[in-house]
Amino acid sequence: STPMDLKIRAALACDIPHLAYIWLEATGGVIEALYEGAIPGRRTNEIVEHVFSRSDSTTCFSNVIVAQEDGVVVGGIHAYPEAQEANNPSDPLVAEDRLGVLKPFMELHAAGGYYIVAVALYPQARNKGIAKRLLQQAESNAKSLGFEQVSLHVFEQNSVAHSLYLRLGYQEEGRRRAVAHPRLRYDGDLLLMTKSL
Repeated sequence: STPMDLKIRAALACDIPHLAYIWLEATGGVIEALYEGAIPGRRTNEIVEHVFSRSDSTTCFSNVIVAQEDGVVVGGIHAYPEAQEANNPSDPLVAEDRLGVLKPFMELHAAGGYYIVAVALYPQARNKGIAKRLLQQAESNAKSLGFEQVSLHVFEQNSVAHSLYLRLGYQEEGRRRAVAHPRLRYDGDLLLMTKSL
C-alpha cells in the first residue's frame, strides 16, 4: 500500500543527482554506453548531471517529476511532449561513434505524443505502487496539455517494467532488436509501447 507521506512534486535543480540516478537506472545501460569515460576520472552519474541543467533541452530538470517519501526523494519520472526533441542541442560529451546504441530507439518512434523517457525508483521504494503513481501523474500532465497518447520504450527482458506497463494499459506498437553493447543490461528486443488517454 502507498504510504500517506508520499509526495509527488516537480523536480528542482537540487534534485539533479537523483535525476542522474533515475536516467541510469531506467535506461538499462544506454546512458553508460553513451557517456562512460567521456570525462576521464569522473563517474558516469556525475558526467550526465549537466544535461539536467540545460534549459534549452528536453533533458532539463523541469521535465521531471519526483516522488518523495518522508522528505527523501525515492524516484521519479522524466516525460515531455515528443515534438520538443526536434529542438534538442547535440551533446558535445557524446562521441559520434557511440550513437549506434540509440538506433532502435530512433526507429521506434511515436511522433507527436507525450513521451516518457525514464521512470525509476531507488531499491527501498520499489513494490509500493509508487511507479504507478508517477506514471499516472505523467499521464494526467499529458492529458491536461491536450495529448491523446503517451509512449515509452522498454526492453522486453526488463520484465518488471514491461509487466507494469501492460497492467496499466500500455500496448506494444513495435519492436526492434537492441544493439549489442557491453554496457547494456538487456539484449533481445526493445519495445515501443503506447497508451491512449
